[in-house]
Amino acid sequence: MKVLIIGQGIAGSCLAWELKRRGADFTIADRPIAETASRVAAGLVNPLTGRAFRPGWRQEECFSALSSFYPETERELGGSWWQKTPIFRELETEDQLEIWQERQTAPESCSYAGPLFPWPEHWEGKGQAAYTRGSGVLHVETMVNAMRRFFSEEGRFVEAEVAPGDIQPGADGFFHWCGDSFSHIVWCTGWEAGMHPDMAPLKGRPSKGTILDLELKDLEWHAGILHFGHWLVHNGFFWRFGATYAWAWDAPGVPEAPAVQELMLDMVKRYSGEMNVIRARAAVRPIIRRSQPVAGPIPGLERQFVFSGLGSKGVTTSPWTAAQLAEHLVHGAVLPPDLLPAALWK
Repeated sequence: MKVLIIGQGIAGSCLAWELKRRGADFTIADRPIAETASRVAAGLVNPLTGRAFRPGWRQEECFSALSSFYPETERELGGSWWQKTPIFRELETEDQLEIWQERQTAPESCSYAGPLFPWPEHWEGKGQAAYTRGSGVLHVETMVNAMRRFFSEEGRFVEAEVAPGDIQPGADGFFHWCGDSFSHIVWCTGWEAGMHPDMAPLKGRPSKGTILDLELKDLEWHAGILHFGHWLVHNGFFWRFGATYAWAWDAPGVPEAPAVQELMLDMVKRYSGEMNVIRARAAVRPIIRRSQPVAGPIPGLERQFVFSGLGSKGVTTSPWTAAQLAEHLVHGAVLPPDLLPAALWK
């Protein structure tokens, strides 16, 4: 078998790595580097999400997978992009405080819901800061860049934009593209998967997010991620702040003034020190089924697969999902039913 992976964001990168681990033959094709959700993403792993602060979809399995996957890629590629770090979440109301206290004793969440802390100097947080254990941050852009270099050096990466019509099924039972033959195709093209003429049910409800890269010279505090509706995370030499949600847009990768203004207004309410905006960035998240991933065969397209729908939780769900899809492709393992895209065609 030989697999063509189209798209090299976090989904395509994780799938390629899992196929490599299994000794499979594959090629990755991706367009020239552009602003995509994987490159703009905060990369947060948050074990208690939503207004009720509950564990996420398949959290135990996903956390187990990511805790070994990201350190392994760092060791083998000689980089640094994964960091375990707590989240300090803003509890502004009495209702939020009561829910958090419930999470501190509930069996499924007590290992994550920690004590309450004051806010750091120069930061005007509301209420109290709830310490969240088990969280972390992945510098996604650094990782996918390292993987692109690695797979390029191995001769497994082609820089190209692939349209559905570019792939020709042959009488020999293989797909033909760019002078090569493939037994399977996997579309890892994020929100654009829903624009494929045979994958309209995957359109979902994509959301454009804008972030800011900032210098905050007076915030001498790197003890974790600040979460207050928006989030603030230290990224080596600067801070990343975001993200907004927009359900309509003109240019997917271009920050729009209202989103930048929303972030700036929220920042000046909380930070009282000197600030410099380095740049604004924007990209579109592929949201399907409440940010639960979709991975499996595309109905009506024999030996063509999709891996998408990661939304804002891709760092958490990608390694486990990629392993399931790789096992299916290489060894014929049965895919978990809640990953399959077929339900979206009904």
